Amino acid sequence: MAQIEIPQQWRTTVCAILKTEATDRLVEWTFDAEQRYEADATATKLRAGDTDPVWRNEVYRPFTDFLSSPHPTGCLVTMQSPPGETYEFYFPFLGKQFYGKILLRTDCKRIVIFSAHRPLKAKLSCE
Repeated sequence: MAQIEIPQQWRTTVCAILKTEATDRLVEWTFDAEQRYEADATATKLRAGDTDPVWRNEVYRPFTDFLSSPHPTGCLVTMQSPPGETYEFYFPFLGKQFYGKILLRTDCKRIVIFSAHRPLKAKLSCE
């Protein structure tokens, strides 16, 4: 299989939720996603000479920039729980390639961020 274009409706809904920056209310993070993001984003910022702390909402703009770009691609991922539609993709963050995995809950009002970190594998699951 190969990457597919991430559906416009999913992208529009996810971007609207990310733009609220309502962390812990509309934008949920798994514990693992938060830990990996903080470690990788901190290291990336330090390499760039930035010693400011890392905040979860710093990645929301790179997510929306990627998802709003023409024809962003990724892979549809089947998740056991919670119910919803999940896509994984690579996106740029502070000049580095990061791996993202976001689930849009079935109510289309909340998302769960499963990943926002440096890639652990060379390819996405559908490649």
